[in-house]
Order: sequence, then C-alpha cells, then structure tokens
Amino acid sequence: MATATPPPLPEMIENDLSLPVQAAFADAAPPALMPPPLPPPESQNYFLRHWRGELSLPVSYWVNGVVLGIAAGIAIALLSALIYRGDEGRPLLWLSSLVATWLSIILLVAWQSVGGWRSAVRYRRSGKFFWGTAAQAMIVLGVLQAGYRFVMVGAPQIAGMYEIAAGDTRVGPHQFHILANGRVLEFSGGITFGVAQEMQGFLAAMENVERVRLNSIGGRILEAQKMSDLIKARGLSTVVFNQCLSACTIVFLGGKERWLAQNGRLGFHQPAFRGMSETERRLTIALEEERLQKFGLSRAFAERANSAAPASMWIPEKDELLREHVITRILTLTPNPAKAKPPAAAFTPPPVATEVNAAAAASRIPTDASASKPASDFSDQPRAIIPPDVIKRLTAPKPRPLPSVVTGTK
Repeated sequence: MATATPPPLPEMIENDLSLPVQAAFADAAPPALMPPPLPPPESQNYFLRHWRGELSLPVSYWVNGVVLGIAAGIAIALLSALIYRGDEGRPLLWLSSLVATWLSIILLVAWQSVGGWRSAVRYRRSGKFFWGTAAQAMIVLGVLQAGYRFVMVGAPQIAGMYEIAAGDTRVGPHQFHILANGRVLEFSGGITFGVAQEMQGFLAAMENVERVRLNSIGGRILEAQKMSDLIKARGLSTVVFNQCLSACTIVFLGGKERWLAQNGRLGFHQPAFRGMSETERRLTIALEEERLQKFGLSRAFAERANSAAPASMWIPEKDELLREHVITRILTLTPNPAKAKPPAAAFTPPPVATEVNAAAAASRIPTDASASKPASDFSDQPRAIIPPDVIKRLTAPKPRPLPSVVTGTK
C-alpha cells in the first residue's frame, strides 16, 4: 500500500508562501525617510521684512521706529515750508498737502508699529523677555500718541482748511462799493481768500481814489496783509466809521493817514486756527507782534494787542490809539446841511412893475471858481457850475422900451 503523505502543517504552508515575498523585499533597498519641508525664502525687500518682523528688534525699534520717524518729521516740515512759502494764498493746494501729510503719517506709524511688534514677539520667544515687553509697551504708547494728535490736531486742521477752500462761509460775505465819484473805495464784510485780488482790480480802475473805507469783523491774516500792501503801495488813507476788528486792523494800518470816527472801533486779539498746537500758537503770536511793530507801533502795544484770547476782543481807547500812532485823526461827524431838506417856504411872485437887478442876482450865484469846498471831505454832493456866457447875459444892461411902443407878456 502506498503510504499516504500527510498534508503540510499550516505554519509550513505559511512559511512556504512567505518565501517569495521575503526574497523580493530582501533584494529591495530599505525605504528612505521624507525630508522636512524647506522654509520659505526670506524676502529681499527691506520694508517687507520689517513688516513681517524678520528684522532684529534693535533695527526694527531704533532704526525703523525712532531714526526713521525723526527723518520723516524733518522731511514733512521742509515740505510744508516749501508749500506754504510766500504770500500767495492757495487753499486747494494747502488742503491737498495736509491730507497727504496726515495719510502718510498714519501709514508710516502702522508700518512701524506692526513690524516692531512682531519683532518684539520673536525677541521674547528667544528668552529675552524684558526688552521685548518694553519695546511693545513703547510701541503702544507711540500709537496712542499718534492717534491723539490726529484727533486733536490733524482732523481739525483738515476741517479748517476745507472750510477755507469751500469759501469760508463762517467769515461771511463781502462787498465793494465805489463812493464820492471814485475817490473812496468801501470794503465791508469778511476777509476771505481772493479779496485782495478783487481789491486790486477796483484800485486799478479808480484813477482818483484817495481813501479806503473799512467795515469788517476780520478774517484771514495773509489776505489782510496783501490788502494792506496794496493800500500802502498807492499811498491811500484808511477810514473807519463803524468797526474794524481782528485782521481788518492790518488792512487799516496800511493807510498813509488813518482816520477813525468818534463812534468807530478798532479791535485786536490773538490769531487762531483750528487744530493749532500751543507751540504753533506762541510762534504765530510772536510773528503777529513783529508784524504790528513793522507798522510803527510800539512793542508794548503789539504785545497788548495779542494778549486777548481768540474768543475775546481788546478795543483800545481813542487817546491810546492816538498816542501809539495807530490812528492819525479822530473824525467828528456832523449832519451835512446839503442833505437835509429845507422847510418849505411860501413863494410870492414879485409885482409886475418891480424891476429885478440882474447884476445883483448874478453876484449871489456862485461860479465854479468862487464856490466853497464842502465842510466835510466825505461829501459826495454835486456842485452846480454856471457857464460864463449865462452870467454875461444876466449882467448885461437891459434896454428901456420906447414910450410909443406898447409891450405885453406871453
């Protein structure tokens, strides 16, 4: 009998099946480990590296924060001096530069603060906790200070400059009037940008102008100085019947002769502009004191004129104005008899037989050469001029009629 072969054990079958697999893996190389991902390459842009916080804390804080901030402040100051130089009023340019300046400041502070903060965070993670925390605290203070200056200075300045560029409605409208047959130019209302150019046009068309009459509550100092220069260049006099306040006094002081009516007022106070800091206010006051002294006023009067707050007004007495040569004459206005209507008188015609002495009547008629000048130099009443041929006919002897001739009336 053939002996039956027993079936292989399970473990033997498993070993037999695994042999080819093991041989295959024995010939293959062991699996290699995956390399870690490479870090992103650092940007070569300096400003972008600061923004990401990749620069060291000393560079981010001291160089980009402190040194660059000082340099930016100097550049802004020089640019402002270049834009605001001279006497030409350019409100639109001023408004545009002001907006651009504060926008640049906001962007610079944001770039400095974000980059410095991120660099300080990396500095703290390296174990240097104290200086990283100190840098972050100073960055927060810098941001708060910049925000405060924009709210208290930047925004009011932009609003004030926009108000000027839009026409200065708060200062009020103005008017020019030509009086006394072209001898007097009257200005009334607010002094806004462009008024001096209008005044120059009026003066150029008035060959016989002698005086400028003012009635104004003031306005813009730069424009008032330009008006004053025009008056001084023509050698004109200035006169105030009602009031001349604030910047209007600069226009008034440009007159060769400066006349003030008995009831007129001159008012002085400190200059002001929305958003002006205390340092800028002191500098502006010093400039205004120097301006008044250039008109011939004493230093004490110039300081007193700029001591009143912008919301108040100092109105000097007439004797002080005369003593300080602010005014040269006080006018006492009297009623003009030429303008008053005389009482109506009954008219009685002369008898027919009464003869009128034409020579005597003509002697009572004023001619152009013998007519007296009006008592007030401000009278604009026209004067009658009698032609010489009319006077000759009136003074000629009248021939007597012949007895045989009968005369009649028509």
